[in-house]
Amino acid sequence: MRKGDTQEIRRLNRRAILAHLRGGPLTRADLSRLTGLAKSAVSRLVDELLQEGLLEEGAFTSPPVGRPGTLLHLRPGARFALGAELGVEGTVLLALDWRGEVLWAKEWGHLREAGPKERLEKLLREILPHVPGPLGLGITLPGVVVEDRLLLAPNLGWRNLNLRPLLADFPLPTALENDAKASALSEVFFHGEANLAYLVLSTGLGVGVVSESRVLRGASGAAGELGHWLGQGNKTCACGRIGCLETELGLGTLLEHYRALGGKAEVLEALLHLAEQGEDLALEAIHHLGEVLGRFLANLAVAYDPGRVVVGGKAAELFTHLEHPMRQSLEAHAFLEAHRSLPVQPSVYGHLAPAVGGASLFLVKFFELGGLWAESPRRNGGRYEEVAFSDRRGPGV
Repeated sequence: MRKGDTQEIRRLNRRAILAHLRGGPLTRADLSRLTGLAKSAVSRLVDELLQEGLLEEGAFTSPPVGRPGTLLHLRPGARFALGAELGVEGTVLLALDWRGEVLWAKEWGHLREAGPKERLEKLLREILPHVPGPLGLGITLPGVVVEDRLLLAPNLGWRNLNLRPLLADFPLPTALENDAKASALSEVFFHGEANLAYLVLSTGLGVGVVSESRVLRGASGAAGELGHWLGQGNKTCACGRIGCLETELGLGTLLEHYRALGGKAEVLEALLHLAEQGEDLALEAIHHLGEVLGRFLANLAVAYDPGRVVVGGKAAELFTHLEHPMRQSLEAHAFLEAHRSLPVQPSVYGHLAPAVGGASLFLVKFFELGGLWAESPRRNGGRYEEVAFSDRRGPGV
């Protein structure tokens, strides 16, 4: 056996133990049975994880059959990552622990014309009090992201940007990803689904598609940019083309439709407040959006056949009002009978989901590496940020 093989086996065995404990507390005997590892091997690895502060011991169990044992838990907050969404009108920054709990979150607005340098400098100032400590900072953007480059973000007006030089002063590892793809990754990682579509519906429309537990990216990184499907509309999209789907389905269009009906709300939050109060015009505008969304989901189901659809972005906060017309429209336009009852749910993280997705880029890789990426360079084969993101097409699940 080569020397490197021993380390890889250790990593895989630790990963298996951590993966089982993510489902709930277990004893050492449980872990031996579930992983197929010898009890002595499990005890040795569990001792490592306890010493590293990743696990903690809980209640003592007395099962009806077999020897008593002590339950092991993932220790809350033992590892966490930062996630940031650079959105069209604002930035969200949060800390996410390895169990999927949001430890804290902060948001701030900025002018649409604020460029990447200005936004990242502000982000750097906000994260400095929180380092060292996080595994890294994952940044999500509403556009086509390939490695360190943002190829196109129409709603930001950014094109062909190499963002790596702007991240050189950040005192922790960083990673960049499309907001919908990162959100889809986090949804699968924390809640499980081999075939899933994740809609980020805010100013624009993006979709992260997971097929057979892998996030689809495409040859140029543009897989899932379904907001730029061409329809029959005649509005000019932020990308410069006429008739893109997000000119009919974006939340900006919802507000425009509401105003055209005679509504007085100037911003989306005010429209939502009026809908909660039962204002007819607000409910009518949201009902129309739900119908359009249902038709879109019928097309999405034909294209990707997901097992579940999650709606994130600000639309998650409208979901109570969107759900009924959306469901009626989906049932009316479904291609397969199975698509008529396609599960569609709002993200449990609401509008925080893209930032949660950013943090998940590091948490996913931490588990994939069995928690060993913070070891010394000699044992880990290089700087841990390099090892963690050695797959340049991004992590799977």
